[in-house]
Amino acid sequence: MKKNCRLNNKGFSLVELIIVIAIMAILVGVVAPQLIKYIEKTNVSADVQLCDSVHEALVIAMSDPDVFTDPDVNNQGLLDLFSTPNKDLKLTALPTNYHDTALANAVTEIVGFNPIATSESTVLKSTPAKQSGELWIKVDDTGNQFYIYIKHSDKSGSKQDCTDMDKVICSPVYKD
Repeated sequence: MKKNCRLNNKGFSLVELIIVIAIMAILVGVVAPQLIKYIEKTNVSADVQLCDSVHEALVIAMSDPDVFTDPDVNNQGLLDLFSTPNKDLKLTALPTNYHDTALANAVTEIVGFNPIATSESTVLKSTPAKQSGELWIKVDDTGNQFYIYIKHSDKSGSKQDCTDMDKVICSPVYKD
């Protein structure tokens, strides 16, 4: 007579576990690069929005009669920077006496931080190549339009070190 023996195997074999881990490793290898690209593009998008916000805040603040007519010499000097033809300067490199002007305070109220006094590293999201990103102002050659851009940024998200105004993150879109 044959005895009916049952083996009580309730787990996975080592081979099955290794196969599952190998499949997961392949999936991670395929998905990770796409995820990294997606994250960088969302960071670039956040920086584009930052430039738009700062530019719009400056335009709104400059159109405020209280800011525009403020007799403070530093406020008038700051206002003049945005209409001086061919001006190209780092926003946070402006003199400290510009940090607490009527224009700077109005922009702070609108955008939530003072872009003239705030370090770029606290507000920028993307990682520009080779150098740190910096908020800059560029005034066109007529003095009628100014741009806020991130120097050494690349709006495609490819992390190329770039200073070409057509390729950097800029608001509004630079027109040569």
